[in-house]
Amino acid sequence: MCDEGEAIVGFLVVREVADDEVEFWDPENGWSDDPDEGRLYETEDEAEQAARDLRAEDPATITVEPVFEDDEDEDEDADEEDETL
Repeated sequence: MCDEGEAIVGFLVVREVADDEVEFWDPENGWSDDPDEGRLYETEDEAEQAARDLRAEDPATITVEPVFEDDEDEDEDADEEDETL
């Protein structure tokens, strides 16, 4: 899934809902099926604390997942620059 040495940019709190579907936590808006709507925690400890608090109220499986730096965006930006030259 990721190469060793890939930079972790943050952590998401994830809840498994049904049949391999997941939702992402944002304290202001609640659960969302869009990972871009989930809060990106800066530290794993901060995300784990949020997950512990949520587990106390929710019987679903709630985990903390790392978010890795996305190299594809950099590649797309470079391609766009090449096209404009």
